[in-house]
Amino acid sequence: MWPVFPASLTAMVMIAMAILAFFAMRIVQPEWWSSKPARIGALVAFGGMLVGLALWGAGRAQGDLRVVHTGAGIAYVGVLVLLPAALVLPGAALIDRVLSVATRRAATSPPAERELALTHAAPTSAPARVTEDRAANERAPKPRLSRTKISRRGLIRFGSASLPTMAAMGSASGFVQAKQDPALPVVRLRWPGLHPDLAGFRILQVSDVHLGACFDLDDLKRGLELACARHRPDLIVLTGDLADDPSLIPGALRLVVEADARHGALASLGNHEYLHGIDVTRPLYEKSPVPLLVGTGRSIRVGSATLFVGGADDPVHMGGDIPWFLTPSIEAAAATAPADADFRLLLCHRPEGHGPAAENGFDLTLSGHTHGGQLGMFGRSLLEKLEPGIGWWGAYSKARPPAMARARELGEAKGPGGPSRLYTTSGFGHWFPFRIGCPTEMPLIILERDLAVTLAPQARHVITTPAHRSIE
Repeated sequence: MWPVFPASLTAMVMIAMAILAFFAMRIVQPEWWSSKPARIGALVAFGGMLVGLALWGAGRAQGDLRVVHTGAGIAYVGVLVLLPAALVLPGAALIDRVLSVATRRAATSPPAERELALTHAAPTSAPARVTEDRAANERAPKPRLSRTKISRRGLIRFGSASLPTMAAMGSASGFVQAKQDPALPVVRLRWPGLHPDLAGFRILQVSDVHLGACFDLDDLKRGLELACARHRPDLIVLTGDLADDPSLIPGALRLVVEADARHGALASLGNHEYLHGIDVTRPLYEKSPVPLLVGTGRSIRVGSATLFVGGADDPVHMGGDIPWFLTPSIEAAAATAPADADFRLLLCHRPEGHGPAAENGFDLTLSGHTHGGQLGMFGRSLLEKLEPGIGWWGAYSKARPPAMARARELGEAKGPGGPSRLYTTSGFGHWFPFRIGCPTEMPLIILERDLAVTLAPQARHVITTPAHRSIE
């Protein structure tokens, strides 16, 4: 696997997890530490992660990527599975400690009935009193209420002790989810003034397949066959990171061609095409029937409408000013668009290209790269709050420059009105097989007219309806 987080950060997370576990098991609830199986289990878990971290460091020192990937994989699996358990461990230990103390007190406290009998008993001789007390205790009913309380506490103690295990199992389910077949969501995007011949145009987006990492050509073939049989796309677009094994690129492009979309297929580059040697990967694209768009574009005639598709380059690196790097290739692609284009589509691996795309007249940008963070909820990435300006997963809108928007409104420039749109897919594949609430996917984008808005020369404002996303 490709280590996206540095070893130093992974080590810091491991140290924090170890501190939480030690605090919970040694200080909050020492009974857990006194349990030999629990102690051995904790030591084995953290020992395994340390072995992975050591392999990772050794591989980097020797320049052996296989060892790096193996070590990083072991470390990541340990962190992803055990981090949720470590986070709930102190709370679970505190609950167990409180209930343990309460249970011991309840077990050692004298029965209320006996206390009452001793308080109200008539004065008698000591031997007679002892005999009467014994007989009364034997006749008295068992304290069922106290026993019920203890059993409930025991059940709660069992549940609190199970919380870390359940958290780890819930996290481990992410590996199962990552192996499921890609979802085939239908994403309906609407624009006022869309050319009638483009209404209903269907675009199948295939992105971040990462062939050779977790998926192979058979997986891609099965996905394409299912998507094309169900959706019958007019155009297939590839938005980067097709393969982590460059030798699989020709076969993948052949499968895309054999899918036989009505208007063929087009492709753009991703950062992994560069990471695995652009001097190797780019010629493989250029030898195939699938045109590779890098700072250029192609026009497609759809009835009496012209659909222009441009492609952006990729900055390769992960940090820095990504939009600044993308702008020149987006501007170059826009410059090749015919003036009478009825719709402008940009293929850009990074969603950060949406801003420059909107400024250069593109109506829709299709992106990938993020994998949706591989963690999601309710159709959005959980990382959305950390970096809200990126567009991690799903449909987004961005206003056009005022002069451009007004020209579209008044019919002085060709193309639909409304904002520029972006769809970022969570990707067909991944280089690390772990996903929770963010499934792999091959989205079908359907262009639709917004019939609620009619563009006219006197129009001052344009209101668009939101994107509709469904799973079919």
